[in-house]
Amino acid sequence: MTPEEANPCVEEVTSITKLHNKALPKALKKLESELKGLKYSIADFYTFLSERIDNPSKYGFKEGKIACCGTGPYNGIYSCGGKRADGPKYELCRNISDYVFFDAPHPSEKAYQQFAELIWSGSPNVIRPHSLKELFDH
Repeated sequence: MTPEEANPCVEEVTSITKLHNKALPKALKKLESELKGLKYSIADFYTFLSERIDNPSKYGFKEGKIACCGTGPYNGIYSCGGKRADGPKYELCRNISDYVFFDAPHPSEKAYQQFAELIWSGSPNVIRPHSLKELFDH
């Protein structure tokens, strides 16, 4: 079962995210033509995470779909550190850097480190039309 099948809300949010990610570059490109000298950068966190969820080993992770800490399917119920007194006990992995996600809503420190490196000087499929390094160098 995919996360979308387990929770129809995820499918709706994913759909809205994809629409936003398609419309934003068009709006910024139009604005760039109207405002002389405007330079911008768009970081595509959706693509970044999707690549790691679908191919974790390619990016140095062992697990892309299950969170390090949590309970329930995919450890997707946010219960780490006893945050949900009414909920079940949580499970915690041994090595957080093996996981794309620390808990349901938060990527791991290793994933954020990779994202920071990509927005600084990464590939155009994640950061475009300029990396942050390019913006600061101008």
